[in-house]
Amino acid sequence: MGRTKDKQVKFWANEKELEQIKKKVEQSKLSQQEYLLKCALDKEIIVVEGLQKIFIELKRQGTNLNQIAKIINSGEMHHVAENALKEYEELWRSLRQLIQKVR
Repeated sequence: MGRTKDKQVKFWANEKELEQIKKKVEQSKLSQQEYLLKCALDKEIIVVEGLQKIFIELKRQGTNLNQIAKIINSGEMHHVAENALKEYEELWRSLRQLIQKVR
């Protein structure tokens, strides 16, 4: 099976430029090839730190929210539970969209 990318691109940089490129590549968490290709094609590079911690906290909040919703649903504050759940779902939707941009 042949390569899908069969063309090579080279360019020259001085020491300072090379160090800056290496630092940005490291920060991006991409390979050097992926990073330089995205830069050259004007693609947005998004770096998200601590996303795993956010998901852990969201799961904790989700558990709490579900417990609160069960209590509220048993009484007359049903609309409050619905609104809280809708906001929580929107938060998850936003995070999923963010993740898709990162990939």
